[in-house]
Amino acid sequence: MNDQAKLGIFAGILLIGFILIGAVSASVILTGSKNISEEDLNKITNEVVDEICSYLQIKHIVGKYQTIQGEEKIQKIAILIKPLVSQDIDVSRMTIELSNGEQLRLLFYNGLAESLNFHSLFEHPLWDSVTPGTFSLLSTIDDDNSIITSHVINKNTDMTFILLKLPDDIAMKYGDELRVTILPSPGMGRTVTLESPLSTKHVVTLYE
Repeated sequence: MNDQAKLGIFAGILLIGFILIGAVSASVILTGSKNISEEDLNKITNEVVDEICSYLQIKHIVGKYQTIQGEEKIQKIAILIKPLVSQDIDVSRMTIELSNGEQLRLLFYNGLAESLNFHSLFEHPLWDSVTPGTFSLLSTIDDDNSIITSHVINKNTDMTFILLKLPDDIAMKYGDELRVTILPSPGMGRTVTLESPLSTKHVVTLYE
């Protein structure tokens, strides 16, 4: 797909997105719903804009509780991403920003990428190489193996987990929030806010 075709598709997606935003706003105004506050409407609008303006889609985020300094906290987080359209996204130039309101950390790609294959996600050997200041990739769909060999996501069918291990001091206990921003270069960032849920299970969904 050439650059003009990509631009056309992206422009079409933007147009549809802004139409949806207008439709949601108009619906709230016309119905006069008392259940949706201005803050809720702004949040919905921001989420839609964030989704359609980002080169990346976040499909799913899961975390795993483990005992850290006597408390159950989420330290391992896996973020499943895919590109919005077919394009070259150089993961080696990507950074991830973490903020819990008190601290802000930047994570950088450590150059390690493997395939999930038949491994259990949180028991994959690649986790042993993930340090609190870095992230790795665990591909799930990668027809040409570009993620592993070239560290490039280049098709809209590509999907990969970003593996990150939180430092002990910002690992998430029940009720904690963490703002995660994926910053590709070039491209617009993608931000989500995670909240650790109360759960009797070790593996929990943080975003879907």
